Parts: sequence; C-alpha cells; structure tokens
Amino acid sequence: MEEFDTSYLAWILYKLFYGIDKEIAKKKERSYVEIDFGNKIINMSGDTDYNFGPGWSHSIRKKYENYLEKVPSEYEDLYNTQLSRCVKLYKSVLNISFMPQTGNLQSAKKGIGNDRLDTFIWALNSYYIDETSLLFNNSTFNNTSYLKEYLDLFKTEQKEETIYNYCYKIYGIESHELVDELIMHGKEAIDSPEKVIAYMNRAYRFWCQKLVYIKKRMECNIDILTDNEQTIILQSVEDAENELNKWFET
Repeated sequence: MEEFDTSYLAWILYKLFYGIDKEIAKKKERSYVEIDFGNKIINMSGDTDYNFGPGWSHSIRKKYENYLEKVPSEYEDLYNTQLSRCVKLYKSVLNISFMPQTGNLQSAKKGIGNDRLDTFIWALNSYYIDETSLLFNNSTFNNTSYLKEYLDLFKTEQKEETIYNYCYKIYGIESHELVDELIMHGKEAIDSPEKVIAYMNRAYRFWCQKLVYIKKRMECNIDILTDNEQTIILQSVEDAENELNKWFET
C-alpha cells in the first residue's frame, strides 16, 4: 500500500511546494522523482516530518500516551486532545516534505532519533558545522558522495546559517528561533510528560509556519497544478488548517 508521504495528494503538494513537475517513478513500492544537479542524478521521495503514528520500532504514539497519563488531572483532557490532533495532522499536507531516497536519509532519520524531526535537524546542523556525520550511517559508500553533494547545495557563506537555509527551502520554515529550538531539544530524550507536551507544541508551531508557506505558494505558484489538483490541495489545506485552529480546544 502506498504510504501517505508518497500518495497522489503528496505529489500534488510537492509539485506546488517545490515547483517540480517531473515524471513520477516507483521502486520497491516507493515512488520518487529524479532530480539533476551537477553531473549527478538523485532520487527524491517523500518523508513524514513528525511521526505520531502507531509506532514502528519503539511504539512512538503509545510512549507519548503513557507519559501523558501522568499529567495533573486538570490538564489531562487538553493534552490528550492535543495528542489526538497530532495524530490527525500526522497524515496531512502540513507534515510531509521532500527527502533524498538516494543515500537512505529517511532511514538515518529513523535510526538517529526514532523518526523525530527535531533530532534529525540537530544531526543535520551538526553535519553542517562539522561536528558529526551521523546522517550517513545508513548510506552505501557510493551513495554517500551523492548525498553529501545534495546536502552541500544548501551551504551558505556562514556555515552556522546553513541549517536555516535548509529548513526554509525544504520545510518552508522562516523562523530562526524555531529552528534553534528544534536543534536544542533534538539531542534530548523525550522522557517526561513535560517533554511530550513541549514536543507537541513545537510540532504545532512547525505546522502553523508550514501552513503560511503553503498558502504563499498557492498565491504565486498555483498555476503549476491542474484544475483537479488545485481542488484537491485547496480542500486538503483547509482540512489541516481547521484541525490546527482547534489546538487549544478540549
């Protein structure tokens, strides 16, 4: 079964978001597009940003549910409702982005931090400032060079600024403050109710900013889509925005 991050809807979003209209291919049940850069071709596919699914190796959602059972009773309804909204937004246009299939970066994201976006961004920043190379743990020798060349496309004159460039171009996130928070918390374990709550609230802020960027793309780039694709994306964005607007409701 096709996963949400490579579904028909997902490819409509990527077409709008990144302005890329290329033939979609498929390999081992995962669809992708080929992107040329320099003298090389890299396969780009989809990825789920925040994983609030039922869990793959460490039962992510169940772990968060267990911690939230420990919050004071007066806050229990609010935080459990927010977790349910995270689960709904988990499969929405606000929670999927492009990621290289070549080099197996998606598996690195899963392995480094149990598929946490903040941990991935921390590891990515660590690479850009020459601290670690954790991102290449799941890549073959040949594909590592491809992946490094791709990641180096985002480099800026000041290497400390590179992560902001990546987060803007891939996630549409303009806030340096939010990126800094993701980096800071990405190296920490989620091991208490307070950290689950903070993690959900950062996801909420991430989705809010991504919504703003998608709307900008709809204003200036909507003509890249067919009439049917426009109808689908407009409805999907509206559905996600309606869910976001309920964030503080119980």
